[in-house]
Formats: sequence, C-alpha cells, structure tokens
Amino acid sequence: MVRKFITSALVLATVAGTLALTTEAASARNGRGGAFAAGAIAGVVGGALLGGALNQPRYYEDPQYYYEPEPVYVPRCYYQNRRVRNLYDYGYHIERVRVCQQY
Repeated sequence: MVRKFITSALVLATVAGTLALTTEAASARNGRGGAFAAGAIAGVVGGALLGGALNQPRYYEDPQYYYEPEPVYVPRCYYQNRRVRNLYDYGYHIERVRVCQQY
C-alpha cells in the first residue's frame, strides 16, 4: 500500500515538474493557446501511462511447502517354500508358507 502511494506521488511530481518546466506563460495572442493545451494533454497522457505501468499489481507464486510423508507400516513378510510334515502318513511335502519377521 505504501509502495503504491510513493510511486503515485513520484509520478505526480514528475508530471507536475514536466508541465512547469515545459510550458510558458499562457497567452491568447498569436495562437499560442493551442500549444499550451497540447503540452498539458501530452503531459497528462504521459503521466497516466507511466503511472499505470508502475502501479501494475505484482503476482507472486506461493511459497512451496514440503510436508514429510508419514512413515508407512510395511510388514516384513515374504513367501518361502518349506518342507512341511504330513499328518496322515508322517512324510514331508513342499508347501509355500508365508513367513513374517517380528520387530
């Protein structure tokens, strides 16, 4: 807000200074009244263009925040072929068994 005010004040001072230095005393003789009006209009238009260019809104990107992901519980299980004892003939056979490690 303050920056816009200071910029606008600088533009106004520039336009006023330009008008004060470039214009002569206003007189209606010899057709010089049109030159004053043209100078005044040119100063106002130039000041408006410069003020509009300096007072454009500035768009900034949002700061990038990094959120650390929460740790994911991963069970330490895997499948392994193991020899399993048969109950009906007391022999062995190979069976795929899920093995989990406890921590």
